[in-house]
Amino acid sequence: MNRPKRLIVAVLWLAAAAVLFVALDACGGRSSSASPSSASPSSVSTAGRVPSSAGDSGPVVAAGHGWTDSSGIEGPMPAAGTCHVRWTDAHEPLPDPSCTPGAIDTAVTQANLPQTVCRSGGYTTSVRPPAGITDKAKTKIMAAYGIPAEQVGDYELDHLVPLADGGASDIRNLWPEPNIFASAKHSTSAFVHNDKDQTEQDAFSALCAGRATLSAIQTTMSTDWTAGHYTG
Repeated sequence: MNRPKRLIVAVLWLAAAAVLFVALDACGGRSSSASPSSASPSSVSTAGRVPSSAGDSGPVVAAGHGWTDSSGIEGPMPAAGTCHVRWTDAHEPLPDPSCTPGAIDTAVTQANLPQTVCRSGGYTTSVRPPAGITDKAKTKIMAAYGIPAEQVGDYELDHLVPLADGGASDIRNLWPEPNIFASAKHSTSAFVHNDKDQTEQDAFSALCAGRATLSAIQTTMSTDWTAGHYTG
């Protein structure tokens, strides 16, 4: 066989071998050493976090006053170290909305203000839980916000939506508020330990005088209490 013919035969043999190889591969006749990728989408652990029912859109609705003698303070308790106090540009503190969205007591309505929060005779005293119940929750809430035991005295356990504005004593309405005066408007009142305390007093006065509505105050207090202006 001359050289050109041998070359043609060789090419034909190579072509036939290639066709056979492809056919075997398509039928699974060729094994592969490649293994499936072991990579998986990364996940972020949310253990210990309390999902916000309202976020920055307003308070959640509590069950009754938010506490009972038998069950204590109600609502989901965040795990230790999962909540963080936020700060405004004016250095005023705000709670973590994931842990403290605010919670309201539906027993207080715009229609019954004269019989509830605006009545004379101490409405808040009648709905405030005893210290024995509050203290148990306070320890866990301080821990949830990562407040060291030696610094607890620098904070008060605050109702984000005040009881005087229809707030509830639910876990979701309680947070460790730093006792500071960022506005430099220090008060001589024994009931005012920080700027929010003064805002609460102003809001209560505006509510009972008809200058502000219950829902407006509750929404502002739960989302950003520093945005509330109730004087004048």
